[in-house]
Amino acid sequence: MPKEVAITEASIKSVTRQFDLSLVFKLPMPKLGLRRIENLDLVPSLTELDLSHNRIARLEGLEGLESLKRLIVAHNEIDRIEGLAGLDALETFHVQGNRVSNLDDVQGLAALPCLRHLQVQVRGGAADERNPMCDHPAYRNAVRRMLPALQTLDGERTILADATLPKDAAAALGELTFAEPEPWLKDFDWDGDDKAGGRVDDLGPLKGDAAFAQTLTECKRLSAKAAALVEDYAKLTPRG
Repeated sequence: MPKEVAITEASIKSVTRQFDLSLVFKLPMPKLGLRRIENLDLVPSLTELDLSHNRIARLEGLEGLESLKRLIVAHNEIDRIEGLAGLDALETFHVQGNRVSNLDDVQGLAALPCLRHLQVQVRGGAADERNPMCDHPAYRNAVRRMLPALQTLDGERTILADATLPKDAAAALGELTFAEPEPWLKDFDWDGDDKAGGRVDDLGPLKGDAAFAQTLTECKRLSAKAAALVEDYAKLTPRG
């Protein structure tokens, strides 16, 4: 059982090893048995706050954290998403592993102009890695509708999640035709003389080698892009 502490000036200094609390930008206080969020006016410059794996029951005491960009309250005892008004810089919010059951609570997050990354559950994880509201059949669509500016939801990129292959994709691919490629050395004089009577050694760079190099570079770029898309798509595939 972790030793129960509170968020105080002394505990903040102990965790951050910073005497001047105005210079504290990141405050990691996980697994400390915390029950309340309090005294954060002591660290007004916070950009990251990690209060995961505690015993916090309510989101409160966050007023005035105008620079806060990342808030992690995963694995607590929170049953409502509230108390986030005024966190206009917040970009990332992790609240998985709590007790939030009302899907309408997400609507309050629409007031956060910079919110782009929301984690309410660990997809494919155990029951204690999500919130009860995630079991609602319309959970994902409802969150996307309420928060259209999200870039990731539960660790999944929302844009890729919306992309689906057409049903007739296989048939369409089978109908694709490509022109026969022409050898890039087709104009090369294999007899050793060019039109001016010179030898092969005098020809300099082979005709078409610049175009070949450009094409090769483009192929490498497309290959790298394809590999990235395959990797992203693999992350979207449900676990077996």
